[in-house]
Amino acid sequence: MPREHRRWGAGRTLLWMGGAFAAGCVPSGRLLTRALTGKSLEDIGDGKPGSANVARSVGWKAGAAVLALDAGKAYVPATVARLTGAGHGAVAAIGISAMLGHIAVVKGRGGASAIGAMYAMDPAAMAIASAELAGGLAVRRNPQSAAIGAVSLPFISLALHRRQPRRALGPLVVITVILAARIKGSPGAGWPSSATALWRRFWLDRDD
Repeated sequence: MPREHRRWGAGRTLLWMGGAFAAGCVPSGRLLTRALTGKSLEDIGDGKPGSANVARSVGWKAGAAVLALDAGKAYVPATVARLTGAGHGAVAAIGISAMLGHIAVVKGRGGASAIGAMYAMDPAAMAIASAELAGGLAVRRNPQSAAIGAVSLPFISLALHRRQPRRALGPLVVITVILAARIKGSPGAGWPSSATALWRRFWLDRDD
């Protein structure tokens, strides 16, 4: 293991994880909507705090800004940690912490933060998966392409890093958390009560 990775240490990793979690707790969508319209996102949208709801309720430029901000909450701390000597495991833990902060406190799905975390921990794998996301967006099948991209990410990472199979563990944890949040649905929706409801949440990202 490179010397600079040994110097990073568990304590420093935990400190950065705490900072990343706090960054993930910032409700970008709600704050930007309030700044631009003076209204609550819950009052003019469908209640979800993510970029898709902001895009529908405020405009695509605002939605794109929220997407970038939510992705940055995970990407920036994880990337800075990597550049200052953190190993692959620490980078993954820091990115995932930001994503968990978003899911736990903001009550979002965490998709944008997952994108940021993945670009920090495995940019090559995420670049390939982004082609799937772009294709789905082009044919207006974004929920489905997101599901396919999520499932394929650990396998892409494993294929790219055959000599370092542990690098696929970070993407696997990210996707497990994201799919769990997607299947659970919006706050108050409860867990799906049937196989059909489970499939609709996984494939279409719909609560009903």
